[in-house]
Amino acid sequence: MRADLGARGRVDWLLRMPPEVERAHERDFGPARIRHLRHAIIVGLIVYNIYNLTSLHLMGDIQPFTVAMRLFLLTPGSILIFLLVSRLPAAWREVLLLQGMFTASLLPLYLVYISQSPYASYTLGELPLVLLFGNMLLVLRFRWALIFTTVTCLTALWVIHIKPGLDENLIFPLTVQVITGLFFTLYGNWHFERQRCLTYLAQYDAENRADRAERIGDALRDLTRTDTLTGIANRRHLEETLDGWLKSRPSVLLMMVDVDHFKAYNDRLGHLAGDDCLRRIAAALSAFAARHEGFAARYGGEEFTLLFAVDSETGGAFLADRLVRTIRDCAIPHPGRPDGLVHVTVSAGYAGADRDRDALTLVTRADLALYEAKSAGRNRSKAG
Repeated sequence: MRADLGARGRVDWLLRMPPEVERAHERDFGPARIRHLRHAIIVGLIVYNIYNLTSLHLMGDIQPFTVAMRLFLLTPGSILIFLLVSRLPAAWREVLLLQGMFTASLLPLYLVYISQSPYASYTLGELPLVLLFGNMLLVLRFRWALIFTTVTCLTALWVIHIKPGLDENLIFPLTVQVITGLFFTLYGNWHFERQRCLTYLAQYDAENRADRAERIGDALRDLTRTDTLTGIANRRHLEETLDGWLKSRPSVLLMMVDVDHFKAYNDRLGHLAGDDCLRRIAAALSAFAARHEGFAARYGGEEFTLLFAVDSETGGAFLADRLVRTIRDCAIPHPGRPDGLVHVTVSAGYAGADRDRDALTLVTRADLALYEAKSAGRNRSKAG
């Protein structure tokens, strides 16, 4: 109920939806609309030309002219519209339909007006069918249906009341027929168009809510897979990625990285500075991983893990040594190191899953290699 009320509030009295919704509707239903119009145009053209037979009896004095108008004016025009409806933008397509319907409705009125046949007025019986075709079969957009119906009916009333020689006893019945035809066909068009707009707006809103919920879900999922301090992947995301890589990639290199003497850094500069240091290192590791089509995550504390789809024997030492050098080149000051160095460095241990596809074993091997790198003096890498 609330969705329906919201939809109603976004359709004006001419049954126009917001521009972005109109574009979405055309994207979703434009092809179906074109197919429907083409079928309706063919049917309408066939039926319209059948009236050449009735004009033979009702307007015999201008029969050649009526046939010529239908065959050489209205028929080519209808075929042109048939060809153009799929090539024009939606707005121009609907305006073109309006012009075609004006030709279909005003031409018979003109023929009635110029005919001197005493039976010509009976041709006005075609008018409600023309209104029915435009408003209910073609289903002109309501704003155009309103213009089409009003102009056609006013023209018909003008012909009825000024045509010379028209039986006065027919004026009132014909006027009633024109007005009731206007009302019923225009009301039918309004009802159909209103339901189309309200239904699509409700669908559009439901899809938007679903998309928004999906985006929120994605954002929440990303939050659960992102380290809040550094902004890179967290351990949970690492475990998911590692499992996927081990199943799908022939070679996986896992690298454990630890910040050297990080406790001394925190003790000397404070935890806020330590957090900022971790963020800078995480950014450098993430960029390094991206350059080599890898993956970087914070494993915990001052420890990070990187994954690369390379063979450990051919690419492990190269990547590990370059990574250690990359962090050293960041030149982050470290005033509290006991080994005399003045910049932050990292130690790295790496292991390859070329044959061993067990995640825990791979992490353990890389972690032991990291321990060896730290025991050997830090600021270096070791293979596991």
